[in-house]
Amino acid sequence: MPVNAEALSWRDPAGFVVRDQGRILRAVSPNKAQQTRSLLAASWMRDLMSAGFVPQTAELVGPPPVLDDAEAWLWLEHEEITFPVYPHETTALQLYDAAHLTLKIAIVAAERGWVLKDASAWNVLQSRGKPVFVDFLSFDRVESTGTWIAYGQFVRHFLLPLMLFRALGMTPAEVFTANRDGVSPERAAALLSRLRLCTPMAVELIVLPKWLAQSGSRLVAQHSAQEPRRFDGEVARSLLLRTLRRLQRLLNKLHPDVARLRSTWVAYQQERSHYSEPDLEAKREFVRRHLGESASVLDLGANAGEFSFLAAERGSSVVAADSDHAALLRLHARISAEARSVTPLLLDIARPTPAIGWENREVASFLERAAGRFDCVLALGLLHHLLVTERASLPMLAALFDRLDPKQIILEWVDPQDPRFRQLAGLNAGLYRNLDAKAMEAQLGQKFRLIAKSPLPSAARVMYLWSR
Repeated sequence: MPVNAEALSWRDPAGFVVRDQGRILRAVSPNKAQQTRSLLAASWMRDLMSAGFVPQTAELVGPPPVLDDAEAWLWLEHEEITFPVYPHETTALQLYDAAHLTLKIAIVAAERGWVLKDASAWNVLQSRGKPVFVDFLSFDRVESTGTWIAYGQFVRHFLLPLMLFRALGMTPAEVFTANRDGVSPERAAALLSRLRLCTPMAVELIVLPKWLAQSGSRLVAQHSAQEPRRFDGEVARSLLLRTLRRLQRLLNKLHPDVARLRSTWVAYQQERSHYSEPDLEAKREFVRRHLGESASVLDLGANAGEFSFLAAERGSSVVAADSDHAALLRLHARISAEARSVTPLLLDIARPTPAIGWENREVASFLERAAGRFDCVLALGLLHHLLVTERASLPMLAALFDRLDPKQIILEWVDPQDPRFRQLAGLNAGLYRNLDAKAMEAQLGQKFRLIAKSPLPSAARVMYLWSR
């Protein structure tokens, strides 16, 4: 690895990715250099880059990082994804979109004599409201066997997790936080009922692979030892495309049904009787007025995205974070319909996504990735939940905002006398009798400067703008 560079990816023997002095660089081994240059020059790859499905990529101009034999490698520079969202932070709809993109790219490549040899969910990041395929070294020349080497991986990373979501409500976070390689057929079989395992799709993707793994290990070993059968180039390509299109049909049957989802907060936007219409309009107007020229916005506690879309309408790139999966699915459905630059992020800010992977360095934590990345943080109707439900203190909340390090914060203060605060606190309401806006202002004022403050007309709530 280069000196003083941050390793981002090293699992492919043909190369690795580093962040070096603000650049995202990929080293490609000499024996893959010619093929990689051909890929870079291919019109279909340039089209994928232009559409934003693959990051803009070119040969590195200038000196490579400090590394033994650095000159022997082919160095590429990729466009940086400023705030990537990983599979363990996505909704089921985002995972579904990532699966569709993977198959779309695999089909485009196969039609032109290439094969996508990896189908990992980790190769697709979410950014600016859509999936982006980031593993440039996953492309190889098509072998004449007609099989897709990544078939099993695609099933484990996409089809089985989506089946478990439909059947059990299991989110991608529950799958990928602990399982880098997705869901095995054996694990899926243990989780699903016998009735669900009797469907044709479950028999094909779970029951038969599980049976082969348990009962046919000798047969599988013998088959693996044999030289794979080879076909004429056109026949092999046709067989590969037929497999990929069959997977598309299976995937279409697993589209998450947003309308059926229920949760505590999914209907919040329609049921918030504690706001009068003048209060809501005053709140919207305060946010509109003070977003300013914020190019990047983090909306904490976004729910179904009302204020995320308000920011997007003003040209901001928004990360909409919430812990309610059902609410985020509704937000995502609106993104798809309106093509907005809003990226859902499944996040409980009280328990933010940890660093995971090899030595906890493969995927950085949410807080590490978010620090200093956003012009503005929205915290609307959030603080009282953290104060009551998490028993977080005001100094803790001030420290959290300080660590996120935005240029400005737009927050809503809910007074302990507010009916919703009292309802949330319940029998513990007395614990907050001495809590007031002045105490919050004193704590946040140690790190940020108060720019504007505006009480809502009829509620015990106050809107604030803070600046770094």
